[in-house]
Amino acid sequence: MNGLPTGTVTMLFTDIEGSTPLVHRLEGRYAAVLADYRRLLRSAVSEAGGHEVECRADELFAVFQGAREGVAAAVSAQRMLSAHSWPGEESVRVRMGLHTGEPAVEGAVYLGFDVHRAARICAAGHGGQILLSQSTRDLVAEQFDTRDLGAHVLAGVDRPERIFQLLAAELRTEFPPLRAGSAEPRRRRLPRRHAGRPTLTDGAWKIRSLLPETAPALQQPLAELGAALFTADRALTGADQFLARVDHERLARRLAEQRNLGVSSERARAQAASLEKSAASVEVLLDRRQTLAGLSGDLADKLGTLRTGGEIVSLRDRVEAATKEVDDALTLAAQVLDPMSYKLTRTRHRGIYRSGRNYVVPYVDDRGTERQREFETWTEARDFRSSLRTAQKAQKNYTGGSTKFGEYDAGAGGPS
Repeated sequence: MNGLPTGTVTMLFTDIEGSTPLVHRLEGRYAAVLADYRRLLRSAVSEAGGHEVECRADELFAVFQGAREGVAAAVSAQRMLSAHSWPGEESVRVRMGLHTGEPAVEGAVYLGFDVHRAARICAAGHGGQILLSQSTRDLVAEQFDTRDLGAHVLAGVDRPERIFQLLAAELRTEFPPLRAGSAEPRRRRLPRRHAGRPTLTDGAWKIRSLLPETAPALQQPLAELGAALFTADRALTGADQFLARVDHERLARRLAEQRNLGVSSERARAQAASLEKSAASVEVLLDRRQTLAGLSGDLADKLGTLRTGGEIVSLRDRVEAATKEVDDALTLAAQVLDPMSYKLTRTRHRGIYRSGRNYVVPYVDDRGTERQREFETWTEARDFRSSLRTAQKAQKNYTGGSTKFGEYDAGAGGPS
């Protein structure tokens, strides 16, 4: 067994957040960063009595005989990574996930569903964050503080996983939503731009004011950074406008309903899978949006201290990379969300709503499923609504009782 622990073990997975942009920014210096990252992790794992199983690129997999040792190693590693001086004043942020289970061991390889679950928990996190499965958290609850992040849907995992964030001194505590679809309907708090805080546009205008007093060799890279900031702010505005249109509560409710129906319906399972993809795309967009907005704070600290063209270009590359991630996430979300995922605006005509430029008539079909039709004109919407009511009355008269088929009240959340 090569000395690897067997039976019930705690598995730790780690990887670097944003490693691809980091490679482009550091170029030849990335090899040294990777070496330091591995050295610090291996030191933390070894000191806690853990065993390294595999290390590929920026990912590391280690196991521990006890959950407490695994969590202690993760905390120690995050502290060392945070305190380390990285090239070019970069911040190397590492996500970590732990799960306790009973994987099979063949040679020097761990196999089984528990390994997959641990890797997915790690992938759901953010740089600097330590995530625990329910089984790991239960074993360390008396020694470590945690925050319940709720149940989430992990790719390839057959049931929602309740995930906890580890809280410890010297570690960051606030992060964007997990990079996984929530399994629980919840009220979303959309990001807001707070008055008084510096914005990306503020940074861009400050750069323009600095240009006349800047050395000639730095004027072009500084001007390019300013242009990148204006572009980033437009991307941020587009993301905010899109997120404000999404009906987050309705999306979560529809997902929960289809999951419940999916126990006995293949059609509902397929619909739930589609809605999970939609919910996950919104979570990713929120995450990417938060990362881009967070650069405004870094800019406020760094603009007055930039001394070389390399520093300016590095900052510009970070802004451009984060902007592209927001644009890509917005494009994906717009592609996968269906019309029913957007908010409806009431009109003065009962049962007829607006979504963008179109008129919308929501209704519930004879299977009890929410549906809606969109029309370019109010007349078409009115005629369709009238036909719905006629069909509803005819079916009631035929069956001699009530029916599920009818209009859907978007404000009340059910058929009228």
